[in-house]
Formats: sequence, C-alpha cells, structure tokens
Amino acid sequence: MTGLWKTWMTVWCWGILLFGVAFAAAVFPATEGGARLSYDLIYWPLDHQSPWGDPALRFTAALLGAVTIGWALTIMTLLNTAHREGQSPLWRGLTASLLTWYVIDSSISVLSGVPVNAVSNSVLVGLFLVPVLGSGVLKRP
Repeated sequence: MTGLWKTWMTVWCWGILLFGVAFAAAVFPATEGGARLSYDLIYWPLDHQSPWGDPALRFTAALLGAVTIGWALTIMTLLNTAHREGQSPLWRGLTASLLTWYVIDSSISVLSGVPVNAVSNSVLVGLFLVPVLGSGVLKRP
C-alpha cells in the first residue's frame, strides 16, 4: 500500500486512536466530554438524555477506550511492518500495543474501584509475555 491509500489508512488509524483516548479519558468527569458527546449523538437528539452518568457505563466506556487505543496501535504496527519485512519489529509493536492497553485498562479499573479487572488483565498479559519472552522473538536480528 502506497501513496494516497497509505496516507488514508494512517489518518484512519490516528482517528481510531483519538476516539480511544476520548473514551479512556471519560473515566474522569473533567475529561468526559468526548464520550458524553458520542453517547448524546448516539441517543439523538442532542438533549443530554443519553444514559451517560451511570458509573457502570462510564467504566465500560473507559475500558472501551483502552481497548480501542490498543487496537489502533496494533493496526498501525501491522501497517508499518508490512513495509519492512522482519519478525522482530512486528512482535515488538504487538507487545508495546498490548502493554499500552494493559497500563491504561488496569489504571482505569483501579481508579474506577474495579481492581479485579486489573488482576485478570495481569493474567492475560502474563500469558502473552511467557511465550514471547521465552521464544526470543523480541530480539533484534
């Protein structure tokens, strides 16, 4: 993929990333504007009658943001790696994406009073890191 299409995909990935940031920031009332607006748009018209404000919805929206950020970073990594063959860059990018998700998602979980989710995140990351670190795929060629 080159030229316009590569630029298009790059902009698309950054859009997904920014969407994720807006939803992750919704964990704090002071930075909930983007997610609140999204919910107000979904529950048209713009009359602030969406279900926003429920603590469970705020938590879910913030976790959605964390997952979306990780997804966007993964896609960016795959696109960039497609232009440079090599196994190590792909694995480093995927690992960085997963760790970014882990830090954001787990922080949101703890800050929202749902630390059990951070524990399950730790198990998931551990199950990913054991074979990645054990196999040596992160080493430079």
